[in-house]
Amino acid sequence: MNFLDFANLAVKTCQKLGADEAEAFVQNEQIVEVVLERAEIQNERFKTHSGIGIRVIKDKKLGFAFASKLSKENVEKACKAAVSLAKVSLPNPEWVSLPVKERLPQTPEGIFDPEIANISGDKMLNFVIRAYNEAKGYDKRVEIDDGKFSAVLNEIAILNSRGVEAQGKTTRIEGYLVCVAKEHGEASSMAYEYDVSTMLNDFFPEKIGRTAAEKALLSLYTKKVEPFTGMVILDSDPAASILLNPVISSVNADNVQRGRSLWSGKIGEKVAAAKLTILDDGLMAKGIGSQSFDFEGAPRQKTPTITRGKLVGFIHNSYTANKEGKKSTGNAYRGSYTTPPTIAASNFVVKAGKKKLEELIAEVEKGIIVRRFSGNVRLESGEFSGIAKQASYIENGEIKYALKETMISGNAFQALNDIVEIGCEIRPTGIRAYTPPILVDNIQIISKQ
Repeated sequence: MNFLDFANLAVKTCQKLGADEAEAFVQNEQIVEVVLERAEIQNERFKTHSGIGIRVIKDKKLGFAFASKLSKENVEKACKAAVSLAKVSLPNPEWVSLPVKERLPQTPEGIFDPEIANISGDKMLNFVIRAYNEAKGYDKRVEIDDGKFSAVLNEIAILNSRGVEAQGKTTRIEGYLVCVAKEHGEASSMAYEYDVSTMLNDFFPEKIGRTAAEKALLSLYTKKVEPFTGMVILDSDPAASILLNPVISSVNADNVQRGRSLWSGKIGEKVAAAKLTILDDGLMAKGIGSQSFDFEGAPRQKTPTITRGKLVGFIHNSYTANKEGKKSTGNAYRGSYTTPPTIAASNFVVKAGKKKLEELIAEVEKGIIVRRFSGNVRLESGEFSGIAKQASYIENGEIKYALKETMISGNAFQALNDIVEIGCEIRPTGIRAYTPPILVDNIQIISKQ
């Protein structure tokens, strides 16, 4: 039996057991990874996660169950469990229906690479060695702390009683290194560098190693700075975690409907500087979150959320869309087959500006650049505070020196309005946000004493 056969079996079994609606989500994820621990390269590891998640509705009551091994017996057992749970659950009067069948767009280009899908452990090991040698050979002061390189094949199939039937597969290769530089008894902060791609030809392990080494060396011989409020250049990763995380949470229609978003009822209003435009693009070529359908089988699409600083839209799955009489934006998401769908960004793309990083630096009279952030960001309020790592002090448009551990704090929603410039060099981040460096003003900066 193939994936759709198992999904079809699940739906028909649930209907025979009395379910009004039924949905099956089948997943097979294969991972090849190589880990570095204490600068030593470990043997390659092979992992497989496969199973089926079954969602049923009976009299507007939801039941969900899953099976971690695909067999006729396990599927039928999970169906019985899902239907039993639905019968004892509380009804949801706002439930409308599972997604109905719609025509799906063409599969985005460059989201599946057979070379990644069939990659060998030896080839993965070779990538790690290339990154390792590049970092070690860049400068004798650089040491490697840890890292991990992974190749992922993800296959999914979705079928429901409303006619939805979809299946597809995607690939991803990713890796990171953490380096430290040491000289004359001084040690830099931990420097983190990564790369991720859906296509093998776009993955560059040497660049990971070289950039990790460069960042470590930039963090040597740190100094303190007197507290001040001023400009901060957030590199792609900290920009995503500090600014984009609260935005993604605020345009999540479930949060809006539950009153957990400050932007509820603010469509058409200014929420950020006019320089900021953000599009959730589930159909982006080579996008980490791209596919022709979401994790309910609804069509992926391009959804503008912020246009020239104005809030223009929210992201929906079928449940939140049905509550408002709208169509899903194709943003249903599942971490795996073991959970029902929620809402998440697909590829949350910040429109690039025109200036390179060095040009952003040149605009700062007094401020800092932050390459990594470790701290707390409150998604609902936007309040953030934490340690700016791999940070440097900027004066009169030039980087003067590396900073000792420095605290930064502020409010993400205010910072969105205090954006001065947006860089042109976009890269994917860990939250599926494609983000360039962003220069913001009025951030509180305090060196630890």
